[in-house]
Amino acid sequence: MWDSKLFKTGVGILLLFLIIYVGTQISFIFHPLVVAFEALFISFFAAGVLYYFTYPLVDRMHNHKFPRPLAILIVFLLIIGLLTLLYMLLAPVLIEEFSKLAESIPRGIMEIRNLIRDLEELDIAAALLDLEALDIDNIANELAQTANRLIGQVATSFAYIVDFLTEVFLTIIIIPFLLYYMLKEKDSPFVPRLVEQLSPEEYFDTIKNALAEINKMLGTYFQGLGIVCVCVGILAYIGFLIIGLDYALLLSIFIMITNIIPFLGPFIGSVPAVVVGLIDSPLTMLLVIIIIIIVQQVESMVISPQVMGRRLSLSPLAIILIVLVAGRLGGLFGIILAIPTFTVLKIVIAHIYQYYKLSKPDS
Repeated sequence: MWDSKLFKTGVGILLLFLIIYVGTQISFIFHPLVVAFEALFISFFAAGVLYYFTYPLVDRMHNHKFPRPLAILIVFLLIIGLLTLLYMLLAPVLIEEFSKLAESIPRGIMEIRNLIRDLEELDIAAALLDLEALDIDNIANELAQTANRLIGQVATSFAYIVDFLTEVFLTIIIIPFLLYYMLKEKDSPFVPRLVEQLSPEEYFDTIKNALAEINKMLGTYFQGLGIVCVCVGILAYIGFLIIGLDYALLLSIFIMITNIIPFLGPFIGSVPAVVVGLIDSPLTMLLVIIIIIIVQQVESMVISPQVMGRRLSLSPLAIILIVLVAGRLGGLFGIILAIPTFTVLKIVIAHIYQYYKLSKPDS
């Protein structure tokens, strides 16, 4: 029993937890590491995601006799050119839509107030809700005062805003350097080399295979997710243009971004579009709902299977539970990273199980 691999593995896990617990009790030593990790996490994450989108093109150019640094430089120039083109095409439309949105907020509040007053006259609404107890004018005044207070707080928090913008600027500056290093060292990555140096020889092949599978899975996931989000945003924008919905580009970009959140993202992203449609007219709201349903059906039945396949092999119920738990533990980043993190853990556990199964002597 004392010499069994299962017992040694259990002791190793207990020692790891003990080290973590001791580390929490001497936080003055590990606190700088935690601060550094928090400061660099977004940069590493963004660079890692961009790596999975750019390395196929860099590899293709390198295979055609381009020096790898030159191939990386060309890819960087292509990214800058693409971002510049998108800015030139989208910025004027977005600025116009933001301006219209800022001008229409008071009108929207008035229309919602009138809608509530119209509901007061319906017998069914009066029976279900105590609308008479609502003071519409006070609610509108409270909303206006809240907006003014927020503006005042933003003005008084200028120093915090400057610090935030400085962190964002530094994050953006660090990303290209990290991405360049990742692309340049792709054939000899740091993590596998470190694993080869630290892991016992008998475990190295298993760990190497697990890392290769994880790398392939992450590439498939992030590349597929990016393509799916862009397709959903484009389809939503086309649909909103067809029905003449206000702020079509702004709303479709919001839908595209929220589609990053597994399963729940499409529902979150559709709320602003439905509200804008309701303010316009009930018919517009119905058309918006129909378009969103069509886009999501096309995404789930056509785009996602073709782009991402069935490699994650997770049921909708499992995705919902994972996302809810991750959101509770890690907030927004926890939700975004929930599915790839869970899949990585599943690959690791599967390889550990397979290793012990193969190494177990026949009884």
